[in-house]
Amino acid sequence: MPKTTQEVLSAAGGRDERAIYLPLESLDKCTYCAKAAQDAKLSWCTSCAEALYCSSDCQKADWKTHKSKCGTTDRIDLQTYYPFLASIVAVSHLHPKLSHPALNHQIINSPNPNSGEIVAFPNGDKAKMILLGKPVPPSSIGSTEWWPTGTTAKIRHKLMRRIINEGLVLPINLSVCIALLSEMYTTTSSKSTPGKRRVRFSYNRSPITDFGIVHGSAPVTPQDRLAYYNIDTHTFMMGQDPNDHYWIYFTTLSGEEHFLDCNMFTFNFCILAKSDFYANANNGMPDLSVVPAFFFNRDYAKRMPLLGQLIWKPKKRVSILREARLKDLVGASANFDYHDLQSVYELMKDISGRECTDWEKEMMREFLPNTCKLLRINMHTRAYLGFPKEPNIMIETDPGEDVKTDEHDEELDKYLKKWGRRLKKGKISPEQWQKAFNSWRDKPLGAKLEMGGSPTRR
Repeated sequence: MPKTTQEVLSAAGGRDERAIYLPLESLDKCTYCAKAAQDAKLSWCTSCAEALYCSSDCQKADWKTHKSKCGTTDRIDLQTYYPFLASIVAVSHLHPKLSHPALNHQIINSPNPNSGEIVAFPNGDKAKMILLGKPVPPSSIGSTEWWPTGTTAKIRHKLMRRIINEGLVLPINLSVCIALLSEMYTTTSSKSTPGKRRVRFSYNRSPITDFGIVHGSAPVTPQDRLAYYNIDTHTFMMGQDPNDHYWIYFTTLSGEEHFLDCNMFTFNFCILAKSDFYANANNGMPDLSVVPAFFFNRDYAKRMPLLGQLIWKPKKRVSILREARLKDLVGASANFDYHDLQSVYELMKDISGRECTDWEKEMMREFLPNTCKLLRINMHTRAYLGFPKEPNIMIETDPGEDVKTDEHDEELDKYLKKWGRRLKKGKISPEQWQKAFNSWRDKPLGAKLEMGGSPTRR
């Protein structure tokens, strides 16, 4: 096994004319007898998860045919792996070509938490204004020289990271999805490729059958959205647009859908994953302590079943795993740095519904080969086998926000699960669920604890 990053890239970088091996698309019919899913309970081959059977008899009868395609598979559970993807997103934001004006100029006003000027713009948008003054050296970022009126070092550092993690959401997310297709779904372990190992995504033991990009919006208060104005050059720049937002969805063979959003930190949505297991030199990345990551998993789906429609509002959903235009691009070579990415630019336009900027296209050319290299290292070293089963999650609060206690978390869990069950059973409408969720969100801590025991106490 290669022991260094360069050896791994040398061993894998020369792979040409690779094939994409798509997973099963749905639980439709038995591979052997073609019995439909509505007439039988289908299960997948436990070794490869790429064949369906209605009974053990059918599986045994099909073995002569199936064994040439079957093989050992490393199933990577999304719950263990998503912080690694979030780390790649965070590393993309640190690309040397990215230099945000607010990081190389002094902040001369006071956009501290719960303060700062909210400005309304002619198009109806509102945001917290950050005024930029004289240029400052990179070594001053996060210091009092950079932001003299920042209340504390913690507040200055958080605003710095919100700015660093801003923008280029579409090319960063799309590069992650294409890299997964390129590096994970070109692996196989059939009889025709001896010594090779198949690597596939799963969640809660169910294979992932599709993943891609969702284009939509996220509700963000003006207090949590940023805009910038340079008083010397009289130039204005809006920060990241919550109405042009993107996240990654994953669909399981059993019919569940989950999503990963690593780009809400700039909007002060501060759910983070500790990343010391993922972002380090062994995985080809700089050391990072925490990275923004929100994974809407089964637990969230039970407690807040409509969260993906009420807070994250999807407009368009585009599969990357099954995108035909990427087949030739991915199959041509393991390296994208010399490719004409016209098919990717067309895909970006389809996802966003607009012509993407030259800057987005340029950074897509930068992100894609880098992201593929990081995934390739991970696939070849099998570092994913050492990832924790349960990621370490934290919430970074601003001064004055409620400090959540274990008791609060337990009562919140009870409250949301009860309302989620009532919604699933049809006892309440989606509007009533949203009202219950908003009621909890808007209550002070003491009232939340009181509400936790019974969702009917209204």
